[in-house]
Amino acid sequence: MKILIGYDGSESANLALEDLPLAGLPENVGAVVMTVGEAWEFPIVADRVTLSTAGFVLPMGTAVGQHLSEVKKQAQITASAAARKVKDIFPEWKVTAVSATGKSAFELIKKADEWSPDLIVVGSQGRSTIGRFFLGSVSQKVLNESNCSVRISKKGGSGEHSELRILLAVDGSENAEKAVREVAGRLWKPGTEFRLIAVNDPFIHNELGFIAWNFDKNQPEKSQKSEEWIEKTVKTPASILQSAGLTVAEAIGWGDAGNIILHEAKEWGADTIFLGARGLTRFKRFLLGSVSSFVALRAECSVEIVR
Repeated sequence: MKILIGYDGSESANLALEDLPLAGLPENVGAVVMTVGEAWEFPIVADRVTLSTAGFVLPMGTAVGQHLSEVKKQAQITASAAARKVKDIFPEWKVTAVSATGKSAFELIKKADEWSPDLIVVGSQGRSTIGRFFLGSVSQKVLNESNCSVRISKKGGSGEHSELRILLAVDGSENAEKAVREVAGRLWKPGTEFRLIAVNDPFIHNELGFIAWNFDKNQPEKSQKSEEWIEKTVKTPASILQSAGLTVAEAIGWGDAGNIILHEAKEWGADTIFLGARGLTRFKRFLLGSVSSFVALRAECSVEIVR
């Protein structure tokens, strides 16, 4: 497995490193820790330099070059320190530190396009001096535009339970099945708890259709359509997880899918939410599912969007 870790030395970035052991990752991993140094820019165009401006432009160009070199050097120091932390956590991993200068999201996505990782890991917030992994800007851009899965690490869970809790949001789609199979293929510590949450959302068109809901009992009405919906949406993914030796609980909700998922995660004290994503080509990257994006931006725990 190949993992690209965006790191900027912030508290949120360190939290992302601490969150890695909670992701069920395998022992055979090649990880790249990348720090992007954001430097001020001064464009130098040689054919525009005249005798009257050379005294100002050329020294400024030298200063810019020195500044970029210093920023990249510091970024490499930061990335190397983080790589050592990752190596301490996962001694069997092959970990490399790299650095770049530029815009954080652009450089991370560029590296991902070149290296083709299976997963990008970023913190939800950051500091602007080295890299801005602010949720809603850099993290959101990486989430929307990357070709691979993205994990946004946050400090979540209720803190009242000792076992790891993984919530999977499913909707009967191919993307949801991919997320389930990804979870089923990971290495989880004994005692890890799993829960499937499926939401019958009347606001989103679903090829499975909508089922009648008993609001008094807060559960689906018993009918052939309901049974077919539950079998496709919940029972099938549950069987995939059970076949991997995982113990799974099930929950079904009615209403706005994003809010129901967030409520379930908070009430249950989930440590990570797994969801599938929409968008298969680079052109369609911005078509990340509205529910997936909504949950990723608002969840109090870590969220992994599986592509």
